[in-house]
Amino acid sequence: MTEITALIRYKNSAKTLPEVLNALQRQSLRPKKILAVDTGSTDGSTRILQESGAQILQWHDTYHHSRVLNFGLSACQTDLVLCLSSHTVMNENDTVERLAKQFENPHVCASSIKWDEDPYYSDCINWKELQEKGIKFGSIYSNSLGLIRRKVWQDYTFDESINGMEDYDWAIRQLKAGHCVARLKAPIHYQRNAHNRDMRETARAFFLADRYGLAVRWLGVSGSIRLIVCSFPGRLIGIPSATKSFATGRHRLLGALFWKAFDLNID
Repeated sequence: MTEITALIRYKNSAKTLPEVLNALQRQSLRPKKILAVDTGSTDGSTRILQESGAQILQWHDTYHHSRVLNFGLSACQTDLVLCLSSHTVMNENDTVERLAKQFENPHVCASSIKWDEDPYYSDCINWKELQEKGIKFGSIYSNSLGLIRRKVWQDYTFDESINGMEDYDWAIRQLKAGHCVARLKAPIHYQRNAHNRDMRETARAFFLADRYGLAVRWLGVSGSIRLIVCSFPGRLIGIPSATKSFATGRHRLLGALFWKAFDLNID
């Protein structure tokens, strides 16, 4: 069985790490080693990780997704590396084993879970499929819970000129190089309350589409306007679903129209 290193980046995650680590320890295929990159933690996270047997690396510069990931991956020695957020809890005990099984296909460079129920993409995406279907918001691969082939990462590391969309960019670049990305359904819960990212995710999708000469699949200008108009009455009377739809349409429309003006390196 191929050996795996779990790579965890953390800062003040003492409230979430115990559950994340417990889920990792319950896996039917457990990583050989846990390598944790401390990006400035002061709340006891380091002690929690050390008690789990993790080796700690210190990152002393300003946090940057691509740079921290490349720093951590450069210290890994196993063929496969599990990139795991300090906020992502795997609900099933065979998630890592199922992710690793995808590498029986020699063309697979990475495997990740599906973040939604949308069947738009196949379970193993290649460059031809991406050219035909275009890219959507979100990502076809995520460093919050993703297994990558380290040799392929060595050929093309995470682009340090960008931040916060490094996983999507890396996956697209790998597809263009002839690899494929596997995706599977596996339940998780993400222990973090994130702000609304519709606008920035839309802008990032347009940036990556422009970078790789791909089409963007979205609601379109007219579709976004219809969503805003149709959900407006419900928003006025406080219907949560209508309020969310209104915000989604507005944010995506603004992100699409003004993506070149956004600071895409802010997460």
